[in-house]
Amino acid sequence: MVFSIVLISIVSGKMGMTVAKISHQNDLAIDLVTCDTTKGCNPYAGDTDCNTRLPVLCKQIDKSPRPAYAMTCTDHAMPKEFYCGWTMGYIATTPKVAASTFSTIKDVDAYCEDAFGPGWVTAEFHDSRYIPGMNGAT
Repeated sequence: MVFSIVLISIVSGKMGMTVAKISHQNDLAIDLVTCDTTKGCNPYAGDTDCNTRLPVLCKQIDKSPRPAYAMTCTDHAMPKEFYCGWTMGYIATTPKVAASTFSTIKDVDAYCEDAFGPGWVTAEFHDSRYIPGMNGAT
């Protein structure tokens, strides 16, 4: 099942980027989130009107080690490791809200913190990082 969620970014044109959860692995307690290509994903100009009510993707970074699992993504303009990075923490979604209700990214961070507690902030397109040996190794 795919859930669309807005990754809020304050960009010109009042648009936000939409991502989708494409899988959950119970044994590793991890989710794979990717650009929602059905919407024409655009991390720089946005792809969803900010008046659309969708959940915000929030994160809490605690430097969690990456579990050993094989990457299932493919190369595009960059090697697949660029697209299958590890966030080193937790992600969660808020109740639906229109991004237009926020003035700054700090407002969205505060919304994440209100929803989940201290240390939670807005997730961003470039959050995931490549970790050496990450394709199947810890």
